[in-house]
Amino acid sequence: MYPKYIPLLLIAISSCIYTSCQAQNNKTKRVRAYNRNSIPTPEGMAYVPGGSIVIKYNTQNSDSTGYKQVSLSPFFIDKTEVTNRQYREFVNWVIDSIAVTTYLNDDKYFTDRLRDSTYRYINWDKIDNNKPLWRSNDVDIQNKLQPMFAHGDIDQAKVNFTYTRLKRGVKGQPDEYVTETVNIYPDTKVWATDFPNSQNDIMAKSYFTSEAYDDYPVVGVTWKQAMAYTIWRTNTASNRKASKYIMSYDLPYTLPSEAQWVYAAQGEISYENIDSFRIPRDKKGRLEANFKQDEGNYTQDGSSYTMHVMSYSPNEFGLHNMYGNVAEWVLDAYNESAWAFVHDQNPVLLYEAADDEPHIMKRKVVRGGSWKDNAQSLSPYTRNFEVQDVPHSYIGFRCVMPAPEIITKKVESR
Repeated sequence: MYPKYIPLLLIAISSCIYTSCQAQNNKTKRVRAYNRNSIPTPEGMAYVPGGSIVIKYNTQNSDSTGYKQVSLSPFFIDKTEVTNRQYREFVNWVIDSIAVTTYLNDDKYFTDRLRDSTYRYINWDKIDNNKPLWRSNDVDIQNKLQPMFAHGDIDQAKVNFTYTRLKRGVKGQPDEYVTETVNIYPDTKVWATDFPNSQNDIMAKSYFTSEAYDDYPVVGVTWKQAMAYTIWRTNTASNRKASKYIMSYDLPYTLPSEAQWVYAAQGEISYENIDSFRIPRDKKGRLEANFKQDEGNYTQDGSSYTMHVMSYSPNEFGLHNMYGNVAEWVLDAYNESAWAFVHDQNPVLLYEAADDEPHIMKRKVVRGGSWKDNAQSLSPYTRNFEVQDVPHSYIGFRCVMPAPEIITKKVESR
């Protein structure tokens, strides 16, 4: 479902502006701890209380071997990986925005608000929530939108999302607002390019577009595309079903930090058992994760490729498929020695590499292992990485949001 009012600037062809810094104009609201035993969660998310965990940093490659105790503030995290259906809503929103502002330019699709402003607001009530405008059967609309198509389908090169965000300064540089444009259409060819000597034509053709895969994890997205999705989701969340209390905080969606991901994945694993991770099994001894069991054995867990995002039992936090199915992008830049120097309170290693920087500077952490990985890659203590602008058929993502503290009886007495 599209949000009702979204500010858009009419600019160059095939791009739309999304100004996230407009929230600066709002008055700062006083943040209070939540004084009940449980907290309302955003739709599709679970609450992870704050706490301290011991993180084991990895024994593979050149990573240091050791342990580090860190503390994390509470946060919300998606119960599942972001699905094809959810990501397709993002893609359709961008395409419809371009269609309205660049090709149709019809007053009936805009609101009357701020008529004299540089910005015009799309009235999404005029667009069918169940059918994107760019797929309309109206002959007049289709004729006007013909430049958006190539070979009978949408021209993927024109599906560009332009947004403004705050960029953290590095090496003593100040923070600054930057405007970026990202092509957000997933690379459906990854099923062929990842496995050149394997017959995966049906996956390349149907996986992202077919309704049969609606509730499967989206793949073929880069780290930058995943970040663009979190920005779009942040700016549309206020118009969706959510607790008024939570929305009053104006909290952003983002990718989980590496520490948040590990904390959520570990669940109730105690420090004493940190070296004895095993793939979960149900009461009948059946595997509860989607991964490669052995050389050439992908199907013992129930599937050859990805699975429905709610497959298997959730962990103690109510999260599905933290291990296997698809590996997941996290927020952190990859550095072999990161855990030796990151802070012990809400640690994260942020570095936003420019497109022209060498690959070693563009590495981002990937966690959790996937349907094509062995059991060791699924361990919450195994660190892997990929270059931020390289998509794969086995990497997806999920989102997090900061959460308010809950006042406990112990704190209340103070």
